[in-house]
Amino acid sequence: MTRRAHRLGAAAACAVLLAMPVARGATASPDAAGEDASLLYLNRADWQKQPAERRVALAADFMRIFCTDQTMSPISLADCLDRDKADGALFERAIACVSAISAGR
Repeated sequence: MTRRAHRLGAAAACAVLLAMPVARGATASPDAAGEDASLLYLNRADWQKQPAERRVALAADFMRIFCTDQTMSPISLADCLDRDKADGALFERAIACVSAISAGR
């Protein structure tokens, strides 16, 4: 498989998740910012409250579950989410970041 095909496949594997139904307006439990939180349920404010190590762990967990390209760095995803100030579900922002990172390789 060519490098370009591999990148496109990785982006497509994660981007397919955008077609999955996501609970709109769902709110996280009061302890969502705690150890058991998942990137899927965090909002932007909860993400910002996480220490850097926890952000990377959340990014790695997201990628392990939702992305087939395990060569991507979770640090890259966490950095992208830190820089991305767009409002919206963190899950959708993570998908957009993964696609952008995959396309930039």
